[in-house]
Amino acid sequence: METKYIIGLLAGIFIYVGIVSGLYLVYKPDIEYQKERRRKAKEARQKALELAKEARKFQQEQSGDQEQPQKESENKDKET
Repeated sequence: METKYIIGLLAGIFIYVGIVSGLYLVYKPDIEYQKERRRKAKEARQKALELAKEARKFQQEQSGDQEQPQKESENKDKET
């Protein structure tokens, strides 16, 4: 009686392993595609962050350049 349970258990485990490995083989390309998509999205985020930093730096430089002529005109007004 015990051998029947052991054989049934081994057969069940074998079937389970077969199903899981079959599903893995079926969905493996999709898993790889998702990994590739995540990698590309991560690269795009990094590039966007770099561009945002450059844009902020450029904007600060531009605002700094605009403040200087205003200060010069204020100094001229004070002198006269």
